[in-house]
Amino acid sequence: MVGCKTIEPQMPAEKYNYVPVKPQTSAISLFADLEVARLESLVNSNTDSVLYDDNSLTDNGGDNLMLKAWKNGLIKISLQDDLLSWEIPLRVSIKKSVFMVAFNRPIGDIVEATGEINLKFKTKLLVNSDWSIKTITSSDDYEWTKKPTLKIGGITIPVTPIVSILLKVNLDSYSKKIDETIVGSLNFKQYAENGWQMMFEPMKIPGNYNAWLSMTPASISLLPIKGSNGHIRFGAKVKADIECMLDKLPPVGKVTPLPNLHAFESPSDTFRINLLTDIPYPSIERITLEELRDSVYTFGDKRLKFESLRVYGSNGLLTVETKVKGSIKGTIYLTGTPYFHPADTTLRIKNLKFDLKTRNVWMKSAKWLFNGKMERTLTEAIAIPFKSNVREIENNLQGYLNHRKLGYGFELNSLLTGISVSDLILTPESVKANLLFSGKLSLAIDEAVLKSPTDHPIP
Repeated sequence: MVGCKTIEPQMPAEKYNYVPVKPQTSAISLFADLEVARLESLVNSNTDSVLYDDNSLTDNGGDNLMLKAWKNGLIKISLQDDLLSWEIPLRVSIKKSVFMVAFNRPIGDIVEATGEINLKFKTKLLVNSDWSIKTITSSDDYEWTKKPTLKIGGITIPVTPIVSILLKVNLDSYSKKIDETIVGSLNFKQYAENGWQMMFEPMKIPGNYNAWLSMTPASISLLPIKGSNGHIRFGAKVKADIECMLDKLPPVGKVTPLPNLHAFESPSDTFRINLLTDIPYPSIERITLEELRDSVYTFGDKRLKFESLRVYGSNGLLTVETKVKGSIKGTIYLTGTPYFHPADTTLRIKNLKFDLKTRNVWMKSAKWLFNGKMERTLTEAIAIPFKSNVREIENNLQGYLNHRKLGYGFELNSLLTGISVSDLILTPESVKANLLFSGKLSLAIDEAVLKSPTDHPIP
């Protein structure tokens, strides 16, 4: 298999137009899931036992009445959607100045009665654009469980109407007290700031590959506060760019202040991690040549063998340079478009064609080359697997991002649902595959969003 003459056509120019890939924006769920029972416990511990104390007979227009009300058990809280329902059990003590006439002389005395009542309120929970909590509490009626009465000389005098009037006058002050208690018990902004800053820190992904996860958050929109089954859920959607980098520690992003909340949007729950992984040209050359080297290819009565192979980029196309011997001897250049084949996770090439200058040079002495077999042979041979790399990184990412404790009470959770390749980029050293890992990602915090009177997170 010795050729007569070595033919060397002019090679296509090696040229790269590499532009760094901007990650696709992702949506991350940031939420705090609180048990109503914890808020209930905190409210009970922060609420004074005495809620009302009128110890004068002469105030309120000289009503000759003293009224004292204090907690008669635990305050109960329930939640549906964004409305908190309260039931406050009270014990009331009433002292009344009574005047009677006996033996033509006025006799004055103070008599006392007690009763029991449940006050009911509803509170609407809101989060302001500056992350502060706002509550709007209003009365939702009340119910006597033991009506107060006065007994004087065998006569029972009902005082429920009088006490009810006093209660109605003071319900607004009770509502304000509830609002103050809730706002003083929730510390959502502090933990939103902690979570926001934490997202700027690169995270090392375990495994054989030196892989790092990098996030750049941009904005937050608030989700409606929801409550059901004994839980309050504060939620937000964070828009962020997420990248996974190999063999390079990404720089810590410039930490920006926690932004104000945007108006509610309904972004997708899907997040995307962009991973630029390299397929070095020597690997493509080695694997392809191993496929070709030991075979002799026939073209009618002509025979050909591939001696060497080199690949490089030329204006977005992948150029294949191969030296052949046999019925002819020399160098051949073909160009095609690299692409990702998802079925077997391989790098392949399509529309592989002879370079124009190669065609012009070889057409005169080896017209038989151009029957399509050369293109088909190389197209089939160039199938570079990087499935093992992708699968290992995928498994490492899934393990790393699920139930990942980050401190401050935060936990990262994810579910990877798919892999795709959005771009193949030719650089001087390699083909870069822009992989997209998609799924759902959430950053959760438990009851630490509640705070005690000393402004420390509840254990």
